[in-house]
Amino acid sequence: MHTPVRRAAFASLVASVLALGVAVPVASVAAAAPGSRALRPHTAPAAVSVAAAAAGWIARDLSANGALIDANSKKASVPDTSNAILALVAARQGANQVKSAVNWLKHNYASYVSSNGVDDPGALALVTLAAVAAGANPHQFGGTTSADDLVARLTATEQTTGAFGTGPDSNAFYQSLALLALAAVKNTSKATRLGESYLASLQCTDGGWEYGRTAITAACATPSPKDYSSPDTNTTALAVMAIVATGGHFAHNPVSFFAASQETDASFGFYGVSGKGQKGDPDSTAYSIQALIALHAIGDKAFVRKGTTVEQALAGFQLGCKTPVSERGEFEYFGAPNQLATLQAVPGAAAVAFPLTARKLSVAEPRLSCSAS
Repeated sequence: MHTPVRRAAFASLVASVLALGVAVPVASVAAAAPGSRALRPHTAPAAVSVAAAAAGWIARDLSANGALIDANSKKASVPDTSNAILALVAARQGANQVKSAVNWLKHNYASYVSSNGVDDPGALALVTLAAVAAGANPHQFGGTTSADDLVARLTATEQTTGAFGTGPDSNAFYQSLALLALAAVKNTSKATRLGESYLASLQCTDGGWEYGRTAITAACATPSPKDYSSPDTNTTALAVMAIVATGGHFAHNPVSFFAASQETDASFGFYGVSGKGQKGDPDSTAYSIQALIALHAIGDKAFVRKGTTVEQALAGFQLGCKTPVSERGEFEYFGAPNQLATLQAVPGAAAVAFPLTARKLSVAEPRLSCSAS
């Protein structure tokens, strides 16, 4: 099965996520060693917002046919193209690119969302979220046959327990994506209510969710960057947005989890713990921002560290005018420019929570104002 958002899969890398066919960016693997991050470049000038500058970079990164070429595999990527659509819509930029990207997606998603005749709920959910954000009809995505109804196919993967998919596919990350997709299409059926209840039951007592946990009988691991298994900020952020979007309730306060997870520089790392050799990264910081927005806690003073807000911490990962022109607006991941980090950072920088609805987009491709550099 495919993992739709590869950054999140790193939490279970050592604990056999590779067996699921996960493609983990090289930068993610290298980032496991603490102390490897280079000094951050200058951030975007105030004339162009962080989100707009990154969206402009993404718009220029898309190929002429609308697909995004994965920086590692060098192949057109359905999940990366889907994330590009979400990023551009979040930042309200790239109208022409979103139109081309969703058109390409309609004709190329089939092999991504299903393998050996078995549908992948996480992949179906990601494509559905992108389709809705782009203003396309997920019930007739690329055609009018039953195979073109992404929503029907997604709900068909739900089990009697409320889990979407079976085995590893029923993890909290996929579950959250599935619920966000159903919320995006305003599905308030029993399937949504049952799925929300299952996801809520997977919450750990510290307020977080663990990527690979699929049963409440399995104990939650103690957060630690050293054992590669614990409640993490990425999964927790998606779970929070999914439960809020579907009108559910939390058994434990997730705000406490994020407060305990934040680094001293106001950023967030992947694992649900501060320090212990862990450094913050843009993906985790952006996801955490989205969750805090959903929880109406983004303005809480508890998340200001040494005078730095979490939004400022995210901006600190953006490459600015001291970097090559081709990298300006992109986000770095542990010292190196990173395509996936940029895709996942933009919604947080744009201060929006998932799911996204279609919105009016600018045709502009914003660039940083670096005339003096």
